[in-house]
Amino acid sequence: MNYNILTYCIYLPVIAVIMIKVGWMFYTHGEVFLYHLFQQHTTIVKPINNILLIGYYLVNLGYAIITLAYWETIESIPQMLNTLSEHLGVIILGLALLHYNNVLWLNYLVKSKTLKQ
Repeated sequence: MNYNILTYCIYLPVIAVIMIKVGWMFYTHGEVFLYHLFQQHTTIVKPINNILLIGYYLVNLGYAIITLAYWETIESIPQMLNTLSEHLGVIILGLALLHYNNVLWLNYLVKSKTLKQ
């Protein structure tokens, strides 16, 4: 039995659900955060939020495709579960790091700009 195909059939729907669900949550809740940060400049909130969403989807899609290209041959069910959990865990941790990095830098840039005024 080819466990790689089975692993791909599990990985792709799971990663698609994670990307779409988390991306939409970041988009909707992030808009409220951006409105709070850019109180005087509300016209730039939508474009910034759209750019962040597009960047999020591109990073995730690129990572998912690159991950598939470099998978080793899977020969057993325990190895399949290990591979799935490893790759899904890495992308979830990467999403968390990217999200908090964006929040940190946006917050820093807005606060530093308001301190200069």
